[in-house]
Amino acid sequence: MRRRFLSPQFVHSTVTLFVVAIATALSSSKATAQNAINGGLLYDKWWVMIGAPTPVGDHPLYPPAGQQSGSGTFRCKECHGWDYKGAAGAYGAGSSHFTGIAGVFGSTLTPSQMFDIIKNPDGDGTGGTTVNGHGYGSTDLTDADINDMVEFLQTLLIDTDTLIAPDGTFLGNATQGQIIYSGVGICSACHGADGTALNFGTPEDPEWVGTVAVANPWEFQHKMRLGQPNSAPQMPSWTEGGGSDQDVADTGLYIQQNFPTGVAQPTVPTVSEWGTFMFTLSLLTAGTLVIGRRRAVAISR
Repeated sequence: MRRRFLSPQFVHSTVTLFVVAIATALSSSKATAQNAINGGLLYDKWWVMIGAPTPVGDHPLYPPAGQQSGSGTFRCKECHGWDYKGAAGAYGAGSSHFTGIAGVFGSTLTPSQMFDIIKNPDGDGTGGTTVNGHGYGSTDLTDADINDMVEFLQTLLIDTDTLIAPDGTFLGNATQGQIIYSGVGICSACHGADGTALNFGTPEDPEWVGTVAVANPWEFQHKMRLGQPNSAPQMPSWTEGGGSDQDVADTGLYIQQNFPTGVAQPTVPTVSEWGTFMFTLSLLTAGTLVIGRRRAVAISR
């Protein structure tokens, strides 16, 4: 029985086709991920990302009872939250950002339905309107931008409860977080060793990365995973770079435990300070009693 061998030309052609197919798949996957990353940045503050004018007034769908106003009401996060859970999450009742609007996490809407809600104006579904339509088609957002937002909502939303405890503490490993922050993640190159190199607030009221991690860990996770819109230098997306969501929790916990927040903390006197205070108080008390007795004697005379 004669054996049949594959020719070198056939093997080479097959391997070449296989490599091209893999490269094409990876390229397509990377492009899709990039679109979703861009969508996440648009979810944060879309007009900054596309260089559009800042919106004026309140968004038409923003509830009158809401406590926010102005351009901020046009941000997706303002109603749906940094944890994507809207009224069921950190922006629930009692929050200054409470709107009563549902989140986007766990949505069963199709990509087409999401696209229509984001683009079309609110209406009954006729004449180019959509029930609960957000009307962003009338802004400078393009269809491609809106598709990026849909891609983000469809592929990169996470259950933040797996990363952040109800009290806001990250569910991570601080030791691993230090390795990421100071080493492989090179976060310290911009934020500094203690996170104070970049101040998002003012000198009088600083807002550092430690401030955000403690005060709003849900915002921290979003920005670490996806980046900061049009920052200079541009903050990279940890997710786009191949980092895991658990890495974000680890880094967040390290920052929460070790970095200054800019918020004044009550100080507790040391033992020596407390002793000095009590000794001084006792002298003052004794002096008051002596003076009081002398006055009593003088009056009796």
